[in-house]
Amino acid sequence: MIWPTFGDTVIGDTVTGDTVFGDTGPRCVGFGLQAIIEATTSRRMTSQNSPESPSDIPPPEWPPKGHHTLLIIAAGVLFAGLCAAVFWLSERQAQKMGTGFPQLQEQAFSLTDQNGVMRSNEDFLGAPLAMFFGYTYCPDVCPMTLSVLQIAIDELSESGVDASDLQVVFVTVDHERDTPEQLAAYLSLFDMPVTGLTGDAEALKAVQKSFGIYAKRVADTDGVVLWDHSSAVYLYDRGGAFSGTIVFEEPADFVRQKMERLLR
Repeated sequence: MIWPTFGDTVIGDTVTGDTVFGDTGPRCVGFGLQAIIEATTSRRMTSQNSPESPSDIPPPEWPPKGHHTLLIIAAGVLFAGLCAAVFWLSERQAQKMGTGFPQLQEQAFSLTDQNGVMRSNEDFLGAPLAMFFGYTYCPDVCPMTLSVLQIAIDELSESGVDASDLQVVFVTVDHERDTPEQLAAYLSLFDMPVTGLTGDAEALKAVQKSFGIYAKRVADTDGVVLWDHSSAVYLYDRGGAFSGTIVFEEPADFVRQKMERLLR
């Protein structure tokens, strides 16, 4: 794992020479210490030529007056740098995970969409793809994830990024309840085009294995059927190459940056 060094700005997965930690942070500390030394020396010289006793001389202030703003700015820059480092590490992890990860054209599947049409992996080549595995009865993770994607797409479109060819695909893990009709009703609740895919138990298990998806049927205390399942969104570029993931509750800024890069 390569960690960003002080003095580097991290944007996505690129490390540049612009300063984030180096200038503002440590220099603020050094400047404050120098101010204390100068203030102390000045008072010491004054005390030698003044009848005032040492007890009359107030101690130096920390931080020196006028430097509060600099310290606040330094803290803000440090926080921004740490956020950038987190994003950089998540991108590195996605790249590491993507090393040797099969391209979309190598992950063959044949499933039925919400309109009753058979769809294969090859149907989604040629345009950027965001693929998510879940189920329509999911109480939290699935609707939240789709909403996050919708918000990111809306914000990118408002900023001038063309997201018209982005494909959002929702593959169910619940073959019993998620019929094409159920998928159609559920996905119509979102203000963006989403392709829903379903199939029989064998077909869904095969595609889950191909994409490395964990899915296990469980029941809560009231006997309601739930599914534990992987919650990451898989990203593929126009050529079908694995581009990375968006994890559940990832910061919105990171989601937008990943989506924007995918749409380039």
